[in-house]
Amino acid sequence: MPFEAVSLPGKPTAIQFGAGNIGRGFIGAVLSQAGFHVVFADVQEKIVQSLNENGHYDVHILNGETQIETIGPVSAVMSTDLVAIENIAREPLSIITTAVGPNILPRLAKPIAQIIRTRMEEGMGPINIVACENLQNATDKLREAIENELSDEKERLYMQDNIGFAICSVDRIVPPFSSENILDVGVEPFFEWTVDSNSLKKTDPDVVIDGMHATNNLDAYVQRKLFTLNTGHAITAYLGFLKKKATILDAISDGSIRDTVSQALHESGTALIAKHHPFFSHEEHEEYINKTLKRFSNHNLRDEVSRVGREPLRKLRKGDRLLGPVEMCRERNLEHDTLLLGVAAALLFYPTGIHEDKEANEIHDRIQQEGIEEVVSDLTGWSKDDVDSQKIIQEYSRLKSEY
Repeated sequence: MPFEAVSLPGKPTAIQFGAGNIGRGFIGAVLSQAGFHVVFADVQEKIVQSLNENGHYDVHILNGETQIETIGPVSAVMSTDLVAIENIAREPLSIITTAVGPNILPRLAKPIAQIIRTRMEEGMGPINIVACENLQNATDKLREAIENELSDEKERLYMQDNIGFAICSVDRIVPPFSSENILDVGVEPFFEWTVDSNSLKKTDPDVVIDGMHATNNLDAYVQRKLFTLNTGHAITAYLGFLKKKATILDAISDGSIRDTVSQALHESGTALIAKHHPFFSHEEHEEYINKTLKRFSNHNLRDEVSRVGREPLRKLRKGDRLLGPVEMCRERNLEHDTLLLGVAAALLFYPTGIHEDKEANEIHDRIQQEGIEEVVSDLTGWSKDDVDSQKIIQEYSRLKSEY
């Protein structure tokens, strides 16, 4: 697909890698509303073509009222079209963002390396790349992949001096949305986009984005979001699956599931406050937990438990939403039995049919072949006779017999 110049008089340009629901419904929307002309880069030809033909799309705010925000002007290129990417790099490009998923992120190394190379050749100044992915080390992963793509030391030195790799935390629920227009997207009203001010390069002109909050204590924001929203979302999904609930709303509307999720979030919250106090207080975090549970209870979000629970192996990685808060509690000798219950529920997530999940299948097959003790020990890194290993196994057996 040919690329045409995208700069508009008086509008800085932002390139957003990933034109999926998060890219369009969250990051691209915030950038557009902050005054940028957003160029989406994606591999889906139909989406790219539609964005170029329409030049705008609608974001539906799912809050029970008819609220539609039209996002534009926007355009798009294929992220594999390096000529188009090079042309964008020559424009007054102000920021680069991504929302493609942690596993896809390294594939952006080639087009972003082309942008860096072109800016070096043109003598352009600093620019920031913000990887908006649900992974704590997403920015490091992207930087390493780009370094491997750059061919010589001169390019790497230019990147070191002129490219800011900004660490951030992103928070907005963007469920599947049905519309006649493939570009339309539905989102919850709440969003939070927080960026580490220490990882930003100073640009000329310096870019200020309404809707993006900069802080010098991002670690607190990242862990608060990951170990509250994502932890609660995952446990709600896994318990909902066991109780044959179709959606997160159905699951959190079950009193016993809501109570369990609330208890798990208070366990992780106690550890978060212990680590990050006085950055936020008990009262502030209690409000954040209540807001999170309220978000799960939004009657306008029809988010399937099979979607939220997918890729359980990724969610069971050390430091992620399930084992991360457990480890934080273990380090401080804090109560975490309900969080261990969440881990056990994740091991029983096994959707079939159209919702079949490759990682869930792998866990199921490994438990069948190796035994639950071996799998728990491998995933957690704890010994088989560790007290918490035994608690997970006991909860796994109990849940399996009950459901």
